[in-house]
This record gives sequence, C-alpha cells and structure tokens, in this order.
Amino acid sequence: MAVVLLVAAAAMPAWASTVTSPKSLAKDLLTVSSAKKAGFTKVSEKASTTSKTGEKSCPNGADEAFESASGQMGVFSEAVACTTSKAAAALLAGVRSGTSGSSATPPKRLGSSAIERSGGGSTYAIYWQRGKILELVALNTNVPASSSTSTSTTLATPPITPAQQKVLSSLAVAQDTSRR
Repeated sequence: MAVVLLVAAAAMPAWASTVTSPKSLAKDLLTVSSAKKAGFTKVSEKASTTSKTGEKSCPNGADEAFESASGQMGVFSEAVACTTSKAAAALLAGVRSGTSGSSATPPKRLGSSAIERSGGGSTYAIYWQRGKILELVALNTNVPASSSTSTSTTLATPPITPAQQKVLSSLAVAQDTSRR
C-alpha cells in the first residue's frame, strides 16, 4: 500500500477525532461514480482494507484502482489512518523529502500542505492530510498492456499534460469531497 498526505486546515472535523477502522476508510476513497465521470470506467482493483500497512503509527488503510476504457490510463486511490495527527504529518514530511520530483501545484481546496509528486515512470500523485487521515490519488498515464508480450524502452517519460493534470486535480478534489 502506498502512503501519502497533506496538512489539514486549522479546525479538525469531527470525523478525524476518532480512531478509524480499516473498513470505515473505504468511504474516504474515490467514489466509483467520480472515477467513471472522469473516464475511468473499469474497476481494476476493488476497494480493499487492511490493518497492516507496514507503518506502525499509521496501521489502517484502504485502496482501490480504476482504468480508463482504453486501458491506457489508470487512477489509484488510497486513505491511511494514523494514530495521531502528528504521525500523519511525519508521514507527509517523508513524502516531501523523497526523491520524486514535484510536477505541479495541487488544488488549493486540499489545503496549504498538499503536495504533488511525479513518481517513477508515468505516475503523478497528489497527497494530503485531514487530521489523522492521509489521502492519495495517483494517475498513471501509461498503463502497460495486459498482453503477454512485453517491450522495453529507455525513452524518457513525458511530463504530465495540462489535460491529465486537470483530471488528476479533479479526482483528488472528488475524493476529498466524497466523505463529507
């Protein structure tokens, strides 16, 4: 499970004040209708939850993934519950200091500490924090074909396009809005 985050607004909402179970985190994921509206009509990984994320101070998580109808792009949605807001902030700090480059400015709606990173290959992610909950939406702009043939290239991955950036930002806002 990937882990990502953003620093929350000053007022902490009621949903963030209790310990969050893995199953209840599923409601923090991107909704199927939001994914479909953005063109991701295939569920490639149904929502799943765990109480073993590998992060001691952030043990509970949920994730899911969707693919575009063409199978060329994918979106990954994740939410992780930490034991404290401080633990969530520390996890975000780890993402900030990681080696992945910054690709753009995330939507202001997600808060001042939201970050966007480009990962290896053609994956672009937005991370944010809401109290003890860390969230992530990642867009893969070059999903490998599911055929048995494979090819290897050494071409540099092009930067995210403005249209792809718009999709990524709108999906992050949709996920952030889905639990309210």
